[in-house]
Amino acid sequence: MTEFRLNRLLSKPLTFLLLKTSITPNQITTISLTAGLCAGLFFSQGQYAAAIFGSLLYQFAIVLDNCDGEVARAKNMKSRFGGWYDIVADFMTDIALFAGISLGALRGQAEGPVTLFTFLCLSGAGLHLTLVILEKLRGFGPAVFNAPHPEHEKRQNIFLTFFDALREGDSSWFVMLFALSGKTIWLLWFGGVYMQILWIAAVIMNFQWLFKSGKETNRENR
Repeated sequence: MTEFRLNRLLSKPLTFLLLKTSITPNQITTISLTAGLCAGLFFSQGQYAAAIFGSLLYQFAIVLDNCDGEVARAKNMKSRFGGWYDIVADFMTDIALFAGISLGALRGQAEGPVTLFTFLCLSGAGLHLTLVILEKLRGFGPAVFNAPHPEHEKRQNIFLTFFDALREGDSSWFVMLFALSGKTIWLLWFGGVYMQILWIAAVIMNFQWLFKSGKETNRENR
């Protein structure tokens, strides 16, 4: 399957350097998670400069999120724990981002339904996590695109490729854009709508694979 991920343009050179070290994929995931949590702390300050630092840290976290899998495959160090750890780390990074932006908005006394859109962001992230877990258990989706599955053959479609890229983290560039423009609060409005559309659209597009019986799924993967 031909795929394009904007963040992989940054991750591949970094992965090349990481492969020359003794660092493990799980250690990379831990660094990525730490960067994501720190990004949330910077956003919570509610200041322009802090938001810029936060967006850079968040971008770094997402790039490293690509590196851990690339290193795992290159070093043949893939593990069940590492796969699930990566999913949880992604979720915690997104939660830290939305929580930080929300706290920063409240600290800056931003106008608008901050609580409502914080709920939309966090609930959307939680529902998307549930979907990713279900996809992983079924053996397809962004978390396991390197595994053989009939669904993966359909991802040549430009729209699906773009959609999958967003689900894998390329939406991080929107975070950078809003932070640089000084419209960090818009990230909360955008994030609330985006996260809800993301999981609903993914369910609709992958419905036939998500809710097939386990026996039927296993039979098609043989």
